Amino acid sequence: MGILPLYCLRISESMSPTAKLKILCVDDEVDVLDSLGRLLRHEFDVITAASSQEALSILESDPNFAIILSDYKMPEMSGIELLRHVKQICPTTVRAILSGQMDIQDISDAINRAEIHRFILKPWDNEYLKLQMLEAKQTHIRLIEKRKLEIQATTDPVTGLTNHRYFQNKLETLFESAVKNNTPLAIVMIDVDHFKSYNDRYGHPEGDRLLFNIGQRMLKYFAPPITLSRYGGEEFAIIIPGKTALEVKDKVEELRLDLEENPFPGPYEKEAYVTISLGVASYPDHKKSALFLLEAADRALYQAKHQGRNQTQLAYSSPT
Repeated sequence: MGILPLYCLRISESMSPTAKLKILCVDDEVDVLDSLGRLLRHEFDVITAASSQEALSILESDPNFAIILSDYKMPEMSGIELLRHVKQICPTTVRAILSGQMDIQDISDAINRAEIHRFILKPWDNEYLKLQMLEAKQTHIRLIEKRKLEIQATTDPVTGLTNHRYFQNKLETLFESAVKNNTPLAIVMIDVDHFKSYNDRYGHPEGDRLLFNIGQRMLKYFAPPITLSRYGGEEFAIIIPGKTALEVKDKVEELRLDLEENPFPGPYEKEAYVTISLGVASYPDHKKSALFLLEAADRALYQAKHQGRNQTQLAYSSPT
């Protein structure tokens, strides 16, 4: 499971209980869009699009829609293809097809793949369609609440990054994919040098603030979909699909130098200077298992710390 865009949660968090949720109606017939607008405007903030491409453009600039109601048959892209994209952009949006023409197998496959939640035939009964959309609204609210719980379970409360549990699950998934597709997979283990001394001297609140700031700086170099997690304590971990250890070394060195040369706000209006030690390993150099790969990166990190800290070490290749 990947971490999904947090903007998908803003719908229920930022709106008052009486505010209208947004629905995007997509159809290549203007008369249909006008009818849907008149029918649903009392319950929803209705936005319309005359094509799948227009709908995707709208979603790119504003993904905060509770429901997407799309025609099935359209010139550029079918409704199911559109909703497949919508599922990736924001899976908490309820996806519905409205059409008089359908391929039963296509619809059935889309439902089985959880790409659509509802299918409604044209011509529609107004009361039935309104009821379906109101039920879809409740489904959306439930999906939002479920997603909040998922995010809480996989998010580190100090840094806002994904946590150790998420990292371990993601590593297993990406390692299996790398083996299956015979593609490289790099892992970086990072330790903040002398963090315990900083924490002991200035206290946990200042230590937490520093860890948060370090995490935000790291995100500038390793933003999603790359996995950047707080591994625990003062350790961070990164998973980079499609790259070898040698290929990511320059990038992690940029991060290391940035942290060394650009201090963070510290206590008492002082500046906090930070250095990090890094260990990097990759598949297929270490191909026995995901755990073996992680241990290789951890050994390289230990070597970096043992040799004086503030440096990056690559793990030695292994035939097993």
